Amino acid sequence: MTFSFNGLDHFQITAPLGTEKEVRHFFVEVLGCPEVEKPQSLSHFDSLWFDMGRHIIHVGLDADHRPEKRGHPAFDVKNIQGLMDRLDDHGVAYEEDSNMPGARRFYTYSFFGHRMEFLEWTDKPDTLKTQAEKAGEQ
Repeated sequence: MTFSFNGLDHFQITAPLGTEKEVRHFFVEVLGCPEVEKPQSLSHFDSLWFDMGRHIIHVGLDADHRPEKRGHPAFDVKNIQGLMDRLDDHGVAYEEDSNMPGARRFYTYSFFGHRMEFLEWTDKPDTLKTQAEKAGEQ
């Protein structure tokens, strides 16, 4: 029996235990992502979930939190300048990077030391397109 991947469903990063207020501020107030109510069967886990467009991010609250400096989520953004303006309004530092052909992108480490990448494709090279993108699916 064959199978195929549909794509990413969700991903998880961590934040220090006891920082729910700061997590909600970053995702809801700074990034503008609505919080997602967890299913009752998972409500006992120390985590918060947020809607980031096509994916849900789970933020696990961990007493042994260690920020990820290299491994990172990368968010596909529409109107990246608008996001940069929003981060500027909230005093969130970021660093632009021009090393990805066909994209405007930047990094921030503002969420508890995690590296987070945001990019907007202007001319995505065919070599970086998924099979679904090549087939015209979204």
